Amino acid sequence: MTGSSLQQRAETRAVERAAESTPTPQQAIKHIIDVYKPVISKLLDATGISVETFVAQVANACRATPKLWQCTPETVLGAALRCAQYGLAPNDVRNQAWIIPYGREATFVLGYGGKMELARRAVPGLKFDGRPVYPNDEFDVDYGSAKPLTHRPAVALKLDRGGDAFAWYVRATFPDGSLQIHVLDKESIEYHRKFSKNADSGMWRDNYDAAALKSVVHDMGRWLPSSAQIVSANASDGAVVDVRNIEDDDIDQPLPAIEAEAAPDSAA
Repeated sequence: MTGSSLQQRAETRAVERAAESTPTPQQAIKHIIDVYKPVISKLLDATGISVETFVAQVANACRATPKLWQCTPETVLGAALRCAQYGLAPNDVRNQAWIIPYGREATFVLGYGGKMELARRAVPGLKFDGRPVYPNDEFDVDYGSAKPLTHRPAVALKLDRGGDAFAWYVRATFPDGSLQIHVLDKESIEYHRKFSKNADSGMWRDNYDAAALKSVVHDMGRWLPSSAQIVSANASDGAVVDVRNIEDDDIDQPLPAIEAEAAPDSAA
């Protein structure tokens, strides 16, 4: 065997050993989550969510959005810690919170379900409902009326929708029976969309109605109850949290709010 052949075999084996010792993206994310399980558990203490359930939710979020595997593990963990901090399940059908890839970084995105959940915690008994409105729906809103909202969907009228939704509304019913109703039309929704980091992807592309309803909830926020948790969550919406930038002494404390880009809707 020539010297060059031996050298090639040695180089090949070195590459193979390096590959064996380099964790896959999935392994890297799983490892860092395992290391921080005590922190996650402490953040979840008051939420009623088990750490096992939460870790499974994060894993499901990554499997459903494969680009997350390519994000820096420390930012995936950071976004997951944000979700744990607010007791919101990531990337599920309730639209509470999302871990969204943005280039090589994962971002924490507050869903409209999360905004409403935090408001319900601030005012127990507060109820929400909201829907898109289609051309053939029977719809009327009058903010000065004792019964300000009428909405009968096209299906109840035995009609097809008649096209895409043209408006979205959310109604908050307070424990004393008082109402707060907010409606945005397509132009207003698109105004919010232009401030989103994911304006051409994420919820805007895959679930426009969910992104639109989040914009409505965000826009009506000035009339909704507030709390320290709501203020912190809104400030963190659309932010990147890299656990390497969090002091070790503070890691088991509530995560500080991060100043996100000032915009009407930072990251739907």
